Amino acid sequence: MRSLYILTLALLTVTACKKSATLSLPSASLLVANGVVGGGTLTLNPTVQTVGNNAWNIFPLLPGDGNIDLSNKAVTPAVSYYKGTIKVADLDNYSLFLGGASPAQVDAVLIKESYQNYNDSVCGVRFINLSPNSNPISVNLAGSANGSEVSSLAYRSYSDFKQYPATKANASYIFEIRDAGTGNKITSYSLPTPYFHNVTLMLGGLVGGTPAVGIIPVQHP
Repeated sequence: MRSLYILTLALLTVTACKKSATLSLPSASLLVANGVVGGGTLTLNPTVQTVGNNAWNIFPLLPGDGNIDLSNKAVTPAVSYYKGTIKVADLDNYSLFLGGASPAQVDAVLIKESYQNYNDSVCGVRFINLSPNSNPISVNLAGSANGSEVSSLAYRSYSDFKQYPATKANASYIFEIRDAGTGNKITSYSLPTPYFHNVTLMLGGLVGGTPAVGIIPVQHP
C-alpha cells in the first residue's frame, strides 16, 4: 500500500511539472499610440484592453506569432484600424504608431525597439511625423538654429532616440517643430524631462486644420 502511495505521488509530481513547464506568461510588450484624425477608442483583439484617441497604452504580449487586431467597437459594425501578425520573441518590445486623415485611411508605423538602459542622468527623445497633411518637418530646441535636433522628417518618418541630460537643472526642454522647407514654426512643445526613460514626441493633427496639429508625448517602458 505504501508503494502504491509513493507511485501515485510521483506521477502527480511529474504531471504537475509538465503542466507548469507549458505555462506561458507575457514577457514581451506592444506599445500602441493612437493619433488617427477623428479616431475613436481602440480595443485590442477580443480583450477589454483599450487605447484612446490621441493617447497611448502598453499591452503585454506572449512569445510566438502575435495576431494584432485594433478595432473601434463603439461603432456598428466595428471598424478595424490595424490588423497584422508580429513574430514575438521573449522580451521583445514593439511600438505601433497609428496616424492618418480619418478612420477610413489609417497609416501605421511598426517599430521593433532596441532600448538602451540609462545608468547615468540622461533620457532619450525621438520624434515621429504623423500629421497627414504636413510637409517634412524639422526640430530645434528653443533658441537654437532651425533643424538643430532633426533636420527633416517626412510623413511617417521617425528619428533615432537622442540622449539629453536628465538632472534637476534640466527640468524641461522646449522643442520647436517647423516646416523644414520654409522654417515656419508649426507648433512647440515643453517636455518635462523623462528622467532615465525614453519618450517619443508624436506630431499629430492637421496643419492649419481641425483638430489642430500638436504633440502627443509617448513614454516607453
